[in-house]
Amino acid sequence: MIPKPSSCIGCPFYQHGKYFTPDAIVDDATVLFIAQNPGPDEEAGHKLIRRHYLSYGQYHDDFEQVTPQPLIGATGQLFNKRFLPLTGLPRKNVSLANSIRCRPGTSLGLKADGLPNLTTKMHLETSKADVVRALKHCRDAHLHVPASTKLIVTMGRYAQFQLTGIQHEDNEYGQKQGVVESWRGYGVDVGSFQTQSWHTVDTSTYHDLRISDTTIFMTMHIAALYQGNNKRYYHAVLQDFHKMKLLLQGKWPRPLPVWSDKQPATWPGYAAFDTEYYPETSQLIRWSLCDTDYNLYCVESEDTLSQWNDKLRIPVQPGSTVLAQNLLADLPYLQSIIDVSNVKFEDMMLANSVLWTGEPHNLNYINSLYGAFNRYKHLSKDSPQLYSALDAYEPMYIWKSHYLPEFKKDNQSWLVYKKYRLPLIHIINKAQQTGARLDGARLVEVQKILQDKLAMLQVHARVITGDDSFNIGGQKRVKEEIYG
Repeated sequence: MIPKPSSCIGCPFYQHGKYFTPDAIVDDATVLFIAQNPGPDEEAGHKLIRRHYLSYGQYHDDFEQVTPQPLIGATGQLFNKRFLPLTGLPRKNVSLANSIRCRPGTSLGLKADGLPNLTTKMHLETSKADVVRALKHCRDAHLHVPASTKLIVTMGRYAQFQLTGIQHEDNEYGQKQGVVESWRGYGVDVGSFQTQSWHTVDTSTYHDLRISDTTIFMTMHIAALYQGNNKRYYHAVLQDFHKMKLLLQGKWPRPLPVWSDKQPATWPGYAAFDTEYYPETSQLIRWSLCDTDYNLYCVESEDTLSQWNDKLRIPVQPGSTVLAQNLLADLPYLQSIIDVSNVKFEDMMLANSVLWTGEPHNLNYINSLYGAFNRYKHLSKDSPQLYSALDAYEPMYIWKSHYLPEFKKDNQSWLVYKKYRLPLIHIINKAQQTGARLDGARLVEVQKILQDKLAMLQVHARVITGDDSFNIGGQKRVKEEIYG
């Protein structure tokens, strides 16, 4: 193990965690991965060769003694075998680092490999919190980026915050989004790594990535994929590593498209459709359309000729197909623009729910996996027409390049989607239009029955546990009682 060097003096964690784990820098590497902080194997220089499982939760490790360095334990082995190969890069050709190069957790009263939480009130430049000061000290004292580096990959929230200051960001509805929902699977342009004065990156402009020699790409830490709700992002992080390959090859992101602000004379035979409207009033703001050749239209509401006039609706051929991200939200507006009585529909959200059942189904998440462009949600304020146009372009691109090929390989999923999911569109749309009859008296009666049953179960649970204060609604306690 390596004692902390004098350059660690002045760090808030200097007295917390005795040993230091240096970066593993390859002089001519083009990519640098930055993880969180070392585990016991990285700190001790135990490079995992093979893990022998003896029984549930019990195993024995074969390891090779090496110089302490990042990602040589179980997470590092998974990084080597499952994730890194998707980039096309061999391990010997990438540099590895940690945000914090020691293990202060136990001394701070945390888990051994833990770090204090980053809160939404913390800012990279101004926060006086120890964890922020430690991140900046460790970065400035120990992060040495080779001149050959073109791409830095931040793995997890600490590395992302340390280099970009990005933590949370408001979405187009003014809601706070965390690291996974916000920037995972996307990148930012930065100045030269060698002359970098690290500061919070401006996310109010579109980051093209194609015109920059220095890019930071953000993903989750592999170790986090085995914790709680993060397990559903395993597939997404695999896609992130594949996207790194496309980024290095100059194949992602695509150049931003141009569009027409005039509605087409005739409706395409196969097209993606999207709308923007005021949630409070449901008043249409604009709509966008993209055909299979990526001809793109974004039309303001006041420039839409039909305006619910049947004689002015855009002509559409019977049997034409309309693809939407969330058709139920867009269908009422589509009906004002074309005659939908003989039109077929596809819904990308429903398709995603079949192909990747346990994952999020919103467009920002799907775009982060398969989209043709870097993150563009901020454009809803800065360039709303471009934002709307991209919300039609991306579903068409993703549908053609990923979903249809995936369904082709999985006929059973295609059957479930077409036979059982798509018909819900018409059923739910009709219910939304007509409402549902409700027997208020019967509802009160059923509510009373269920409340009585729940109370009985609560009493029974307290008898079983022997705890008079046991709450059957407390998920954590219930799990502890059942599983230990």
